[in-house]
Amino acid sequence: MNKCIKCEVEIDDHRFHLGYTECVDCSETEKYSVHTVYPHKTGGYIQPIKKSQSDDLKRMDRRSTGGGRTAKGIYADQSWDRWLEQYWHNKYNPKPKKKRVVKVVKVNYIPKKDAFRQAYTEYDKYGYQAALDLLQNLYSEDKISLIVKSELVNELVGLRMMTSKERKYFIKLQNNA
Repeated sequence: MNKCIKCEVEIDDHRFHLGYTECVDCSETEKYSVHTVYPHKTGGYIQPIKKSQSDDLKRMDRRSTGGGRTAKGIYADQSWDRWLEQYWHNKYNPKPKKKRVVKVVKVNYIPKKDAFRQAYTEYDKYGYQAALDLLQNLYSEDKISLIVKSELVNELVGLRMMTSKERKYFIKLQNNA
């Protein structure tokens, strides 16, 4: 009843209901292949595609199991012996160690007390921001270290938070110490 239009062999009912009018032997339709798609780390699914598309996707996909990829390194060019020879050569003929030259630069900083007096004088005459600029200038010219600069900035912040009476008392203590 359902016959192939080319060779007149009986076609299976399932194939005929799918709309095929040729038997499997006479059909020119390419076989479907599959490609596994991984949208996340797990939970892949199968996507039916044509054979030509399958080859391209296997070539591009990093999780592909196709054999189109070539090995890298030792296995690719059969160079295990060459690698081993180089290993033994380096082990018994070490490279000479490089001499490290450390240059020590001696810097003469002004005493912290003198730097604080300069900063306080600047603070008293011109204000907080001018004192900060002076400390930055002293640091830029390598007259004080970064640690001393940060300590003096902390003291200036403390001075700024004091009342004028507390500030005078604090400066008196600093001068006597």
